[in-house]
Amino acid sequence: MEAEPTRIRIHEVEGWEFPAGRRTRVFAGLAGLPARNFVMGHSQIYPGGGIPRHAHENEEVYVILKGIARMSVGDRSFEVTEGTAVYLPPNVPHELTNPGQEDVILMFVYSPATLVAHWEEERREGGGRG
Repeated sequence: MEAEPTRIRIHEVEGWEFPAGRRTRVFAGLAGLPARNFVMGHSQIYPGGGIPRHAHENEEVYVILKGIARMSVGDRSFEVTEGTAVYLPPNVPHELTNPGQEDVILMFVYSPATLVAHWEEERREGGGRG
């Protein structure tokens, strides 16, 4: 007998509002779907907002689903657009900003499945916009 698949609707996950100008929803790993070895989520980056520069031990991939953003990975900066996937190696500083007038939507996946420290640091420190 086959088990019923576990499923959720991403936009029904409340998530967290960050002071740097985004809403992030984790829907696999730490919350939602019962993944044990990775975390997967969705971020809506508001105009002028972003994900502040940070580094962590997890390897990560961002996939841009909508919009145009600016990324820095290590000492390189570049534009990312819809359909772009970016690999972020462990312990390499990275950030993303939305310089446009419309939201940027991205999905992310990282491993191992831990709560990355920069989320709590950003909320505690206020992580300014843009």
